[in-house]
Amino acid sequence: MDEAVAQATGHMLTAATGANSPTHPGLLVAAEANSGALFVWETADGRSCHGVAKTQGMTTVACASRPNTPPVGKNPRLVPLVRMMATGWNVVFGAEHETVESVTCNGAPVRVRNVGVLADGRRTIHAIEFPDLTLGTVTVKVRRGTRAVTERLELHPSGKSDRQDLPSCDPAKP
Repeated sequence: MDEAVAQATGHMLTAATGANSPTHPGLLVAAEANSGALFVWETADGRSCHGVAKTQGMTTVACASRPNTPPVGKNPRLVPLVRMMATGWNVVFGAEHETVESVTCNGAPVRVRNVGVLADGRRTIHAIEFPDLTLGTVTVKVRRGTRAVTERLELHPSGKSDRQDLPSCDPAKP
């Protein structure tokens, strides 16, 4: 898989140019597969970007139109950044003023990838992945100083769906 990520990185660096070029710390790998990778980064003017590069073919780049979008808040919170099909159903989110300890879906652990840090060190980036589009919300255990707190993170921007055939992280729809 390392070779696939290296190849995808080369494709992404070719596609993310000019004003959309990554600045320090560069491209952060949010998800990877033998077919390519999902990346997140910031531009020199502080815009948040993401992109998918396949080892064969497609490369996409999307960047916020304004710097600091979404802005870093003053209070602890989780910030959804990317929700899309890339290497599976990928959800990339930021944690501000708190540390992510674990994520669960209907009580079952979900692997959390610690992607890196953006927004001048004020937002820690994390990613989770499901094999297919998954609806509902996951429970995220975070640490704020010495306190452990749980938060909910929505997996799909439309929130709820009547589609019974899709996996869900809502206890009512296992």
